[in-house]
Amino acid sequence: MRTIADWARPSILPAAIAATVIFVAGHAYERQGERLYRNELHARVANELTLISARLEGEIDKSVSALRGLANMFAVSPEQAAAQFDVLARKLMVQNVQLRRVSAAPDGVVAQTFPLPGNERYKGTDLNRFHSFRAAAETNRAFGRPLMLGPMHLPDGSRAFNLFIPVFGTDRGAFNFWGYIEGVIDERRIYIDAGLVTPSDGRKSEHWKGSATISLSIRDVSVSGNIQDPFFGDPEIFNGDSVRRTVDFPGGNWELAAIPATGWDTPRDNATQVRLLTAGAALVIILPIFLTGGLVSERQRHLAGMRARETEIRALSQRLDLALEASKTGIWEISLGRQERNWDRRMFLLHGLPPGEAPSNELWRSVVHPDDLAAADQAATAAIVEQSGYFSQYRVLLPDGGIRHLRNVGSLLTIDGDEKLIGISWDVTEDVLLHDRLKAAKEESERAKALADAKNTELELAKNRIEHNALHDPLTGLGNRRKLDEHLNAVAIRSVAEDVRIGILHIDLDRFKQINDTLGHAAGDALLVHVAKILGEAVAPGDLVARIGGDEFVVVVCDRNSRAYLSALSQRVIELMRQPIEYNGHMCRFGVSIGIAVGSGRRIATRKLLVNADIALYRAKAQGRNRHEFFDAVIEAEIVRNKRIADDILSGIENNEFIPYYQPQICARSLELLGAEALIRWRHPQNGILPPSRFLAIAEDLNVMATLDRIMLEKALIDASRWTAKGMPLPKISVNVSARRLRDETLADSLSGLSIRPGQISFELVEAIFLDETDDIVQKNIQRIKELGIDIELDDFGTGHTSIVSLLKLRPKRLKIDRQLVAPILSSRHEQALVRSIIEIGRSLGIEIVAEGVETMAHAELLSALGCDLLQGYAFAAPLSREDFQAYVLEQRWKAAS
Repeated sequence: MRTIADWARPSILPAAIAATVIFVAGHAYERQGERLYRNELHARVANELTLISARLEGEIDKSVSALRGLANMFAVSPEQAAAQFDVLARKLMVQNVQLRRVSAAPDGVVAQTFPLPGNERYKGTDLNRFHSFRAAAETNRAFGRPLMLGPMHLPDGSRAFNLFIPVFGTDRGAFNFWGYIEGVIDERRIYIDAGLVTPSDGRKSEHWKGSATISLSIRDVSVSGNIQDPFFGDPEIFNGDSVRRTVDFPGGNWELAAIPATGWDTPRDNATQVRLLTAGAALVIILPIFLTGGLVSERQRHLAGMRARETEIRALSQRLDLALEASKTGIWEISLGRQERNWDRRMFLLHGLPPGEAPSNELWRSVVHPDDLAAADQAATAAIVEQSGYFSQYRVLLPDGGIRHLRNVGSLLTIDGDEKLIGISWDVTEDVLLHDRLKAAKEESERAKALADAKNTELELAKNRIEHNALHDPLTGLGNRRKLDEHLNAVAIRSVAEDVRIGILHIDLDRFKQINDTLGHAAGDALLVHVAKILGEAVAPGDLVARIGGDEFVVVVCDRNSRAYLSALSQRVIELMRQPIEYNGHMCRFGVSIGIAVGSGRRIATRKLLVNADIALYRAKAQGRNRHEFFDAVIEAEIVRNKRIADDILSGIENNEFIPYYQPQICARSLELLGAEALIRWRHPQNGILPPSRFLAIAEDLNVMATLDRIMLEKALIDASRWTAKGMPLPKISVNVSARRLRDETLADSLSGLSIRPGQISFELVEAIFLDETDDIVQKNIQRIKELGIDIELDDFGTGHTSIVSLLKLRPKRLKIDRQLVAPILSSRHEQALVRSIIEIGRSLGIEIVAEGVETMAHAELLSALGCDLLQGYAFAAPLSREDFQAYVLEQRWKAAS
């Protein structure tokens, strides 16, 4: 009896061939499917990551835009915005639920914050003391860019981002830095709004909940070369093969990385199905071969068994057909020797042909897209020549005008001596259309990104131009006052962390105004450009030259501040400026005065150094111009002394410390007392009685001369009333009036409220006030003063340039000959003749003549002989206090002196 092995042995070779064809086709199909699946998986991850990036960028831009609105209010009107800060901040936080806190920080110091409960300790915080903020803000603030830092841990255990908006206002100068508007953005709220986490996940914002298909990680890459560790998701995602996107927003850059949630090596959903199908196909084909071989050899003996197996084969074939039908897969073979094609029914359907026709090469070529024929033929030729697997994809033109995409895999086999190319085909139209849509979407996204990048580049260039114009003088190209301020701020900030040496030269042109007024503004502009060129060539690279005013320049020298170096630099500039320049045939000569201040060490007050250089400049001008002076301890001591005196003057006015001293005025003919001049004295609580030379110049700078004049007038009137009550009426009292008070529009109204008898008071005016005087207010005040019965005396006559026309216009009651002319008349015939001329002018115009500085009785006799009306000086008495003057009058001491 034959065994199963005996009758199955003739079927081994056909079974092996069939198994090979099926397994090759199945393996090729599986490999191709894996490649397509991997590409599709990558496209899905990239698409979802792009959507997430856009949502994140939109959420952050929304917060930046909200804070910019508040920043713009502070830029336009800081005081008004600060007054309404709580209302504005509350409205802002209601409209933007991501904000946890809003603060205003002028000059980097937090002055206001909302909400205040829980944030009381945050007020007064100096943001500049944080190194991370200071280092990041230096570059961003110069360009006006927002700054975003974080995430940071909040007291309640949550995390948030700090967003800082720089504010440039106009209250401290055009485009000057004001400070920051700060917003604290809730990290979890951003993730929820961007769809990264779900609201139900508590506070675990680091857990990815937004999608079940990918795993996500985020890190900050704002600073080049200093990439931070991821603050969201698994950090290991950045270490492997991941899809990445960069989120650019005002204030920073984030990098997002994503991988499929189950990894890149996840098998397709139908991988097992394909393998089972291949194995089933192999089983269905091999088993009938074995059975057929056995049945052929045992036909007579096992006819009944053969029929049973044929039934089983038909059942298996039906199942195979069902599987192929379900997968829309067609089976084909090409006999290379006979050049014949053999298709199953599904191949006809896939090609849009009715089943039953002979599948010839011509029929196949008639339905394949002409553009794809060459590639399909080339793939078949390569498989035959190289004895390798066959793979191709082509389009089929359907009868209804549509297009179907077919993918084909096959293998080269030899069956019964006939070499055949056998394989399968299936419809991949949906996959191709999906791929095309994704590709089109990607290209559109890339075009949009390119357009956005171009616009951003254009905006950046425009912003740079605007910032350059805002920081530079348009005439000379040098830095302007704002550029100087930013440079000094940067030096001050740098000096907090390291030792710094700095020298500041404040330069002012001498004779610039004369050249500008004489030759015109064009000449002045040419001169300024010439000066800018000289300064630019004189300083070292890296030093700043700025024009801060009409003819004022500042040079900031860093890392070199020795007196020898700065003195040599100043002298070189002075020498270069001395060289005349030619303009339209005119030789222009000018000079410069330079004030220098130096600083070194840490925490340098650069603003104070600039003020010190300005003070040294004034000292250089006072010393004769065309020179340089250093700010030193002597100048500083003088400033401190003047500041102390200024404070004491203000205090003295409040404490009634300024009093009048009286110097008698004697009739030159009868030696009678005809009046007195009230001279201001300061009864200082520590230093005693101080003369005007000790404080008047400082009082002038304080703008209190009008106040002191008023005090002297009121006290003189009071003293005159007291003396009248005691039976010693004084005919008149002369008081000094400053030029500033003469320009006070309320002067006449204030005088009308005082009880002044006609001729009782005379106002002594400095002669220089009336040199070509054209001030309408002064003329109007003088006219009203005369109408109130107050006489006008012209002081210091003979030392200025008052014209006869001015005297006719003013019509003073008296002229006072200055002591400089009176003192030498005994020995100088020239001064004697000059005094005689002044007296004759006064008589011709009906003006009384008063001679001051009468030191001896010989002066008094000569002046009386020359025709003077009144005499005043130490020959009769020095200025006396009220009590001493009263005793002087009662005792008639001037007669004893005479």
